[in-house]
Amino acid sequence: MAMFKGGPGAWDPVHPGISKIYQYRPLTPKCQEHDYTIRLLHLLPARDSDASLRCWLIEKGYRDYWGIPVYHDYHAVSYTWGDPVFPEALEVLPNSFSSPTESLGVIRITQNLHSALKHLRRRDVPVVLWVDAVCINQSDVTERNSQVSNMPNIYKKASSTIVWLGDESAVDDARLCMSFFENLGRLSSTSQDQQHSTSWRKRFEINQLVGDFLDENKAEIAFFLERPWFRRRWIVQEVVLAKSVAIHCGRWKIDWDTFHLAMFELFESDQGIFTQDHRTTMRTMTGVRNGGRTITAVRNIGVAAKKQLPLDTLVEFASFLCADPRDRLYALYGVIKRWSPRQVTMQLSQISNIDYSLPTETVFTNFAAELMQINTHDLQLVASRYWIVTHVLQLATAFGQRDMPGDHFGIKIPSWVVDWTGDLCFEPLQHSRANGVAFEALRGNDVVQFLPNKEHPSHLVMVGIPFDMVTATISLDIAPMLLTNSVHKARVSLNKFLSEVARHVHDDSYKPTSEHLVTALAISLVANWDHTPSNSYFAQDPRFIQDFLAQLRNQQYHLPEMLHKWPAYVELMAITMRGRSLFLTAKGYMGIAATAVKTSDVVSLLDGQSVPFILRPERAAKYSVYHGERGAVEAPDCFDYQAMRYSYDMAMLASDPGAYNSFSLISDAYVHGLMKGESNGIMKKHGDDLALKIISIS
Repeated sequence: MAMFKGGPGAWDPVHPGISKIYQYRPLTPKCQEHDYTIRLLHLLPARDSDASLRCWLIEKGYRDYWGIPVYHDYHAVSYTWGDPVFPEALEVLPNSFSSPTESLGVIRITQNLHSALKHLRRRDVPVVLWVDAVCINQSDVTERNSQVSNMPNIYKKASSTIVWLGDESAVDDARLCMSFFENLGRLSSTSQDQQHSTSWRKRFEINQLVGDFLDENKAEIAFFLERPWFRRRWIVQEVVLAKSVAIHCGRWKIDWDTFHLAMFELFESDQGIFTQDHRTTMRTMTGVRNGGRTITAVRNIGVAAKKQLPLDTLVEFASFLCADPRDRLYALYGVIKRWSPRQVTMQLSQISNIDYSLPTETVFTNFAAELMQINTHDLQLVASRYWIVTHVLQLATAFGQRDMPGDHFGIKIPSWVVDWTGDLCFEPLQHSRANGVAFEALRGNDVVQFLPNKEHPSHLVMVGIPFDMVTATISLDIAPMLLTNSVHKARVSLNKFLSEVARHVHDDSYKPTSEHLVTALAISLVANWDHTPSNSYFAQDPRFIQDFLAQLRNQQYHLPEMLHKWPAYVELMAITMRGRSLFLTAKGYMGIAATAVKTSDVVSLLDGQSVPFILRPERAAKYSVYHGERGAVEAPDCFDYQAMRYSYDMAMLASDPGAYNSFSLISDAYVHGLMKGESNGIMKKHGDDLALKIISIS
């Protein structure tokens, strides 16, 4: 049978007996009696499981009771739409106070939703549900904006959330997997309840259960975890905000608490059979409702929302998918509201402004611009000062890494804006540095300005110094470092890399810090241990770093020969250098940045930022800066910063941003010898040559 590809409100010629499509009536606007209204799907009972689906659609208004947990008499459904194909029908009847025989028409629905409703339908009484595809008039953009904005409330106030994973499948044997999750979750629960002196017995029992099951059913579990629901972006909000969650897969059902305990045990017992995507699914299912706490802690203190800044939430769920690129942000706004400090959400109006009439690039750009204007100095969430502008700029270069900004996945956005449709190609450097900013010139001034204005930002304007020029880039093959028992291959890769460095640098001393060149290089390749995982050997005691550097000196700086003794360094180097290359500069500095960096790119110190950035000039006009030992270094021309002329120069730029030289943002950078505020001292020493510039980033 041909599949009908119209929307939910179109007629299907394959079903000629259905002549009328249901016509939605506008929802009642907010008034004194209620703060918001929604439609509820009353799924009518049927004793015959093959009977067609029939329902009432009834509008209901609700009030917000701030701070008071009030739950309503409906179940919210969390499911996947799948392909935009609508072969099935849901017939809408007048409610029970009207004639029961008159049909108001049908709503076209997907096969997956049809299966869900068939399984959720009861034999004797109606079931009251909220389902987005039916309860929202998808063809009315104004209503869609309003209802999607209100979805956090809808899921939060529902009496429960029903997760529909899909029909049973012979490939993953849903009955077998769901039964295993049930047994494993309950066993883990009783283990947590036992005293410490006897819990070890349960631990052996759990390990045995997991081991025996995976020996026989590896493929089934792997296929089960690949069901589309587990990677759907909207599910994060739907699960996080729910009062309670039940998971349905065909005829089988399990409660969320049991399921997430099973996911925790699977994640901890991974025997190398799962892919990184599988592990991401298990890790997320374990922590999404318990704030990332351990299972023991959750059971002892109860579930509490975790506290997390907006950008960290977006990065955490970056691998989760959605059909509309705008939903890369919209789908997580409810979670951001729940987890972010109140000082942040009060300044972030975008998370309450869902508008599907806006193009994706406008949604992404407005969100980035508003984030950059948030005052985070008084946040209690972070132990050290948090530079949100730095973090936005870093993610703009790390997501969907590109040689030059432009059309990416069909979306054209400025280089300083995060393209949330991309992949995280490398880990941003530490943006909350305990030792302060890399460079700070102007105190009390606005760090960022936007052109032509804050309402329609296209160019980001900052004050800073085009400090140095990239003269060479050298890549490091980290693939051998990611393999187990491959120290020899890692040594060969690192030796080849160091030979290339030696070809470019002929001095054994690293002049900016007076260290040995290899010491400076070894520190740079791990960004001065910025990315050290909490379980790393180096994280256990700060003296271990000094031990490593002392051994490097004692080994006459033969770094490759040390790798077999320091596997923790190999691991950290692989983490840090993923998506990055080493670069050398005209002034004799070295650092690491995105592999997209090229010769003639500019190492720039932007006012108030915690790391340097690499910029690429869009035009070739030059001027000389800083006459150091290596001679004059040239950088692209741009306005000198003069406090008295700043407003005038900004007006000139605003009148025609493209008429003046601007830059593309390419990467954040670790520059050895510039990360701890040393540039402020250089500024004082060479103030005449290192004039502040007005830097426009497009």
